[in-house]
Order: sequence, then structure tokens, then C-alpha cells
Amino acid sequence: MNDYDANGKKIGHSSPSFLGGMNHYDNNGHKVGESRPGFFGGLNHYDDKGHKRGHSNPGFLGGFNHYG
Repeated sequence: MNDYDANGKKIGHSSPSFLGGMNHYDNNGHKVGESRPGFFGGLNHYDDKGHKRGHSNPGFLGGFNHYG
């Protein structure tokens, strides 16, 4: 999956991780973070050092709500 900024410029890509989450990489292929399934059905987001930086929960009308 390709990742883009708000202006439509490609800034990296994401690929599935071994345990069901996603690893995130910049345009140079360096890992910049990961997302893993959370306990209540959302996703927890981590930086490249494994520190939690936020989470996303399913929204009431679909999609996700993101918190940092």
C-alpha cells in the first residue's frame, strides 16, 4: 500500500507485518513505524523505536477515528 501526504505526494509505503499489523516505511525504505491490532478492535500506532504514538478506533458511521 502506498502512503501519500495531503498534497498527493508519495511519502512511503506500508506492508503487512508478521502478526497481522502493518509496517510503515519512508520513500528510502527505512522503517518509520508500525500499527498493530488493539485490544478493543482498533489499531495502536508505534514509532520506529517501538514507542506508542497514538491509536485508531472504529468510527460510529464507519471508518476510523485517530487519536495521538
